[in-house]
Amino acid sequence: MAKSIKKPKWVAQITSVLSALVAIVCPLCIPALGAFLASIGLGFAVSVAFLQPFLVVLLLISLASLAWAVRLHKQWWILVVGMMGAFGIYAGRYIWFSQLLMYAGAFLLIGISLANFRLKISCRCK
Repeated sequence: MAKSIKKPKWVAQITSVLSALVAIVCPLCIPALGAFLASIGLGFAVSVAFLQPFLVVLLLISLASLAWAVRLHKQWWILVVGMMGAFGIYAGRYIWFSQLLMYAGAFLLIGISLANFRLKISCRCK
């Protein structure tokens, strides 16, 4: 019999915050971040070639966690708003270069993750 792997309840919240931070913090302090990462041997991590796929992976993990939680509490609007937030972060950062759109997307994704967490607590989902 295969054992099922239990994911902690806070995975969705952490991935949402991390994906939002990558999108928001990156344009604000690239020189400081580049200097820090170069000093610890990770200078390659400041390039768009690394950050763009990293952001996509974090956004996909965040959306997958929201989709998993939606299966439990059956509130599908959570996933729709999460997708809008993820698209806002990506589009604001790499398509339209709009900080307002990027911040709005981060606000949506973080807010909907908190709403999702409250729904999971209120329905006593495991």
